[in-house]
Amino acid sequence: MSEPKLDLLWSQEFDLDGETVPCEAFWNYDLGDGTANGIPGWGNNELEYYVDSAAKTDGASNLVIQARRNPDQNLPTYYGGNAEWTSARLHTAGKVEFLYGHLEIRAQFAEGLGTWPALWMLGTDIASVGWPQCGEIDIAEGRGDQPGALYTTVHGPNYCGEHGKGKITDIGLSLAKDFYVFAIDWLPDSITWTLDGEVVLSLTPKDVAGEWVFNKAHFMLANLAIGGNFTGPVSPDLVSADFKIDYIRYFSIDGVGTVNFPSETAI
Repeated sequence: MSEPKLDLLWSQEFDLDGETVPCEAFWNYDLGDGTANGIPGWGNNELEYYVDSAAKTDGASNLVIQARRNPDQNLPTYYGGNAEWTSARLHTAGKVEFLYGHLEIRAQFAEGLGTWPALWMLGTDIASVGWPQCGEIDIAEGRGDQPGALYTTVHGPNYCGEHGKGKITDIGLSLAKDFYVFAIDWLPDSITWTLDGEVVLSLTPKDVAGEWVFNKAHFMLANLAIGGNFTGPVSPDLVSADFKIDYIRYFSIDGVGTVNFPSETAI
């Protein structure tokens, strides 16, 4: 069988100067502790307060999401007092939307007990139908207490939160010690995850306990959370953590896959 034909439709290479934030034409920032969004702690009792200044390119072709303890800023939180941590959460909602295709991200996870780096997608209809009906595709997640574990998951109606459908893959090495290529091949009625080109999980509608909600456009998110329900307690010795993203590349697969820029359409 011949290899599928991949055509590059969109990419972010982050080849910018060290203090330059990612391109505003493509990226938005979620800010704060989730309270303004109606979900204090971002729905997971997380400790970080998101600020846009915590996402920077490093001059070495990487986007770095920087988590820092005890920021010298007045950032009141849902858990009382000043924020214990700052970090960043970026997303492409309203600016870049994807439907099917091959999405690959070369990244190095953050290190340290209590870190939660994540690369994921949400349905563009989240404002009208809510979560989890919108669908969530977790391309790659990690947790600091399991440095060799790769989490790949989908969330939808009747299979969300701790009941999401997916897999934990133990690679035997820390995902924070090197860069890896995390990818999905997303087609009608199927999603396949790969790590450095090797398949780790494939799902179709028959594999989930409810409605398959992934045959529609999604936008992308990248963030570094600290603490919370998923990753657990934070090491008292941890004062900083960096989540590095070398590139993001989105391709069609044998002509299947589209990228849309709704903000340009609206101009």
